[in-house]
Amino acid sequence: MTYVIVGASTGLGRALSEKFASENNDLIIISSDIRDLDALKYDLQNRFKVKICSISMFFEKHLDFDELDKAVLKMSPIDGILMPIGFSDHSDNPYIDENKIIELFNINLINVCVFINHFLKTLTKKKSTIIGFGSISAIRGRSRNSTYSSAKRGLESYFESLRHSELDSKIIIQFYVLGYLDTNLTFGESLVGFKPASVWNLADTIYENRFDDFGKNTFPRYWKLVTLLLPLLPWSLFKKIKF
Repeated sequence: MTYVIVGASTGLGRALSEKFASENNDLIIISSDIRDLDALKYDLQNRFKVKICSISMFFEKHLDFDELDKAVLKMSPIDGILMPIGFSDHSDNPYIDENKIIELFNINLINVCVFINHFLKTLTKKKSTIIGFGSISAIRGRSRNSTYSSAKRGLESYFESLRHSELDSKIIIQFYVLGYLDTNLTFGESLVGFKPASVWNLADTIYENRFDDFGKNTFPRYWKLVTLLLPLLPWSLFKKIKF
């Protein structure tokens, strides 16, 4: 089987690349840094004897699919797309520069949708899976990481719409709401009392359940209670919380 993994060079994307390759899957791995990708490519090929294609794409700008389309033709038909791509900025608040706002929305929402749309008709022809990743930071709007959180909330809505659209197709649509992970793709690096969860354990979970039609899942599971209770908190109390 062949999978496309976007944001493959670090964090969760790297863990997913290693997990899927270890299970004898061919991969098209994508990120902005081709040097890191090529190093990962040769490592996975040597260890697991699978085909790996590495492609540099920049999600903060208009996407160019030429090289990717050529790679897809050389590989076997795509069986799934995983989008563990995300970018947050410590300066992100409602006052940030407009160019930074555009960049954050492009990386975390707009170009994720554009990328999936590019392959959607191809994936509907066979049993396949599309997996997206959100953040618990999107549960409620707040002054910190305001653009990133807004983009991730929009992404969650997009995946819900996508799942509704594909009810009669063979595509499985999954969305993971991610809590505090041991990666830089988390919003809560300094949260007290929450131990970061392993991206390697998450990669195992994702692989084992990649064809289950559960819709949305929260990882780590103990964040599920937060996702249920925080939206119910009255504004008079929520506005006093600093996180």
